[in-house]
Amino acid sequence: MSKLSILSLSFISLFLLNACSSSDDVTSDTEDNTNKSVISLTSDSLKIDGREIYLRGEMNDYATNTAYRLEKVKDNVYCTIAPLRADWSPYRFKFADANWTVGSNFGFATPPGDIQEGASSILVNPNSRFEEIKFYPQNDGNYRFCLIKKGSQYYAEVKRTDKALATIEDLLFTPGYLFTSNK
Repeated sequence: MSKLSILSLSFISLFLLNACSSSDDVTSDTEDNTNKSVISLTSDSLKIDGREIYLRGEMNDYATNTAYRLEKVKDNVYCTIAPLRADWSPYRFKFADANWTVGSNFGFATPPGDIQEGASSILVNPNSRFEEIKFYPQNDGNYRFCLIKKGSQYYAEVKRTDKALATIEDLLFTPGYLFTSNK
């Protein structure tokens, strides 16, 4: 096993053990614990009424995996990246929270709800039920799926990106990797 692999596994193990044993608050060493402060980690993920929004579709079996959670790339633009194969298209998808909650369940607003590679964004409905968007990639590759808020309306956009998916080395050794904007 290479030194980098051993170092990566050691770091991940330490992180997991630390996360399991950590507390939500930190207290001082004084007996009366009057100097309590709460530690809170925040991310730039899209939240609607406190619910995180995910890309959910055929590319990930409609799961709510953190790899597909929408993250802020600039004001009112939240994106994630998914690898797609052209010969498996169309890909059906929606943007939604973990429970498909009304108000955070984004499907197409007007039929047919198709996005062709290179096309502009389409209007989406945050109160959809069965209106899945269909995307037709022309080539295999990584695609950036974005939910864009313009005024009181939301739009879906899909563009091919040159940015590769994260490797364990990226996540562990590149400061700010998750929070940098994608091409």
